[in-house]
Amino acid sequence: MNNKSTPGFLLLFLIFSIFYSCEDAVDYYLGFNQQPELTLNTFEEGLNIFGLLRPDSAGDYNKSFVFVQQNWPALEAEDFSIIHDVTVTVYLEENGVFVDTFAFPLVPSDSLFGDTLYRPVTEFYPQPGQTYQLICDHPDFPLAEGATTIPSKPEIVENSFAVYADQITFAVMNDSLIKMMDIFVIMESDSWPVLRVIPEDSSDTHISINISNSYLVEKVKIFSYDSKLATYYANSNTSLNFNKYRTSFSTLESGFGVFGSLNFTEIEMGR
Repeated sequence: MNNKSTPGFLLLFLIFSIFYSCEDAVDYYLGFNQQPELTLNTFEEGLNIFGLLRPDSAGDYNKSFVFVQQNWPALEAEDFSIIHDVTVTVYLEENGVFVDTFAFPLVPSDSLFGDTLYRPVTEFYPQPGQTYQLICDHPDFPLAEGATTIPSKPEIVENSFAVYADQITFAVMNDSLIKMMDIFVIMESDSWPVLRVIPEDSSDTHISINISNSYLVEKVKIFSYDSKLATYYANSNTSLNFNKYRTSFSTLESGFGVFGSLNFTEIEMGR
C-alpha cells in the first residue's frame, strides 16, 4: 500500500462521512452549490393567503379574516398589495357535506381594523370542533383551498392555578383539538407574550410563568391554535444559513399560505 496517498484519502473520506451522516445535509455548506437554478420557468403562480378564524367579535365585526396576495417569483420585485377582486367563501362542513355558507367580502380599513381584508359581515361565530373549508376564487389564478377545525378553549385544571411573588403556575386540561398555545400576561392594559407551549399528547400540560412581580398581573390570556396555525408558527421561513434554499410554505390543499383557527381563555387575577 502507498502510504503517501493515505492522508488525502482519509481527508476525502472524512468529508463525505460528515456530509452524509448529517440528518439534514442541506443545512451544511461544504463548498458545493446547493441552490436550485431559479428561473421564471420554475415559478408557480398562485394566490398567497393568510386566513384566520376565531369565535370572538369586536363591535359589529367578527375578528375572523382572510388576507389575499399573490405568489411572486424570487427574481422579481415583490408587490405586497392586497388583491381586491377575489371571491372568498367559507363553508361549514359536517361529515364531508357543506351545511352553511359564509361570504367574506372585502372590507375597507377603518378605525377598528387598519388593514383592508376579507371579513364576514353576517353573524359568524365558529365553535370548537367545527370544520370550515375556505375557497378563494380569482379568474387569473388557481383556486386557493384549505380547511381548519376550530380548537377548544384552554380549560384550566381545577385548583391548579397559583400565584407566587415571581411565578404563576397552572395546568391546562388535555384536549386533542389544541396543538399549540401562546400565553400572554396583561399588566396596566399592556399585553406581553411570555410563553409558547406544545401540549402534552395524552396528559394535562403544566405551565409555569416566571415574571419579576406576578402580583402586578391583571389577566392571563391563553390562546389555543389548531394544527394548521401551529404548523405555521412552528415552521418559520427564516434561516441563519443563507446558502439554504427554502421552498414556498403552505398548509393549504392548493395555493400558498395558511388557513387556520384559534380560541382563547382569559383569566382574571381577581385583584
